[in-house]
Amino acid sequence: MKKEAAVTENMLVALVGIVITTALLTIVICTFAGISDKWNMKQQARETLLVMETEGYLKPDEQSRLLSGLEQCGLNNITLDGTTQSEVGYGSDITLSIKGTYQNKRLAFMGGLSKITNLGSEVAINLRSTAKQ
Repeated sequence: MKKEAAVTENMLVALVGIVITTALLTIVICTFAGISDKWNMKQQARETLLVMETEGYLKPDEQSRLLSGLEQCGLNNITLDGTTQSEVGYGSDITLSIKGTYQNKRLAFMGGLSKITNLGSEVAINLRSTAKQ
């Protein structure tokens, strides 16, 4: 009888360890997914600013490419207010101002149960450079 009790206790400890490890991994994965998306948004903005430096402003085709890239990263309700959208001369300031809502997925614990919830957060990316056309 002693051996059967020891096996049951060991299995119980192993199962509790697996459950805790799974919960921690889920939290870490959700956190890093949000960080990765925000990094990708900033990367899209940098690439667009480089094109804007060359062209002198944000062209409509480049704007649609930027918007689709940001939407793929999870950004919604995107506005480009304050962005240079008309051609400027060499050496003039150009700005890229992006604002939107990012739906960040978080793990929420409610009464011993867990579920993934969406938490909206405002994202603002403001970049400035000079036209080099």
